[in-house]
Amino acid sequence: MSELFPTDVKLKYVPYTKGNDAVASCGNPIEFDLAKELPGKKIVLTAAPGAFTPTCTEEHIPNYLKNVEQFKSKGVDRVIVITANDPFVNAAWGKALGYKDESNYVIFASDPNAALSKELGDNFVADLTKAGLGVRTARYTSIIKDGKVSFLESEDGLGFSEISNASTVLERL
Repeated sequence: MSELFPTDVKLKYVPYTKGNDAVASCGNPIEFDLAKELPGKKIVLTAAPGAFTPTCTEEHIPNYLKNVEQFKSKGVDRVIVITANDPFVNAAWGKALGYKDESNYVIFASDPNAALSKELGDNFVADLTKAGLGVRTARYTSIIKDGKVSFLESEDGLGFSEISNASTVLERL
């Protein structure tokens, strides 16, 4: 797979700083411009249906945080965790999971209205409006090298399997 990863959607995130390290304190969101951030870099992007949801909080994302050094050793420049939640919720979630690193190697970014996920295709979006949760990102993972997709796959439904598991992603690198 060598198609370009979409870059026209601007993600937003709140960078972690020691000054806002309490879960209930937060700075202002900034834009993460994929068109500027992807070229010349190796990026792992993983999407979760929702911040603070059980599977995302207990299984999916903690394994990425536990393996930060392994991602770095494989040449990954940044890990991006996205949800359709707003950037303030995502920032609080990252801190609640224990990620407090001013390098912001892992960012918890907002995919507004799942716009980026929609560009990837129907399998990358979860319509949870009947459950009162609106349109969300599905659970999926992508490895992006120099702006090109080298791996992109979504989970079946909202499940969690080896597709989005940090260990599997590390093996693919």
